[in-house]
Amino acid sequence: MSGKLKFGIIGCGRIANRHAEHISQKATLVSVCDIIGEKADDFSLRFGARPFLNVKEMLQSMPDIDVVSICSPNGNHAEHAIESLNAGKHVICEKPMALSTYDCGEMIKAAERNNKRLFVVKQNRFNP
Repeated sequence: MSGKLKFGIIGCGRIANRHAEHISQKATLVSVCDIIGEKADDFSLRFGARPFLNVKEMLQSMPDIDVVSICSPNGNHAEHAIESLNAGKHVICEKPMALSTYDCGEMIKAAERNNKRLFVVKQNRFNP
């Protein structure tokens, strides 16, 4: 990886705004994905990223993404993380990591199998 890291975000809800703001300070947000087109389009306009309605399409169309931020609803974290890891992307996943320990294990296995990093956001441990 040379130059600025390129990020994609899956899920354009409230927490995705925080991810996008932090990404834009140190890296480049190149794509966003949400099943609600208006949300993806809004992010696209505000952050100069390409909008998608489908995760598979985003991952296939944007091979230069280095890291995917998973900001989708909790029940989709495992599916979206595994799909991103299998596409050769590093993953930052919002909490909770997944809804079952089995799914957490599958996410870890996908990261190991693809030699990619899987990070889970746990920012509150630093709050007073």
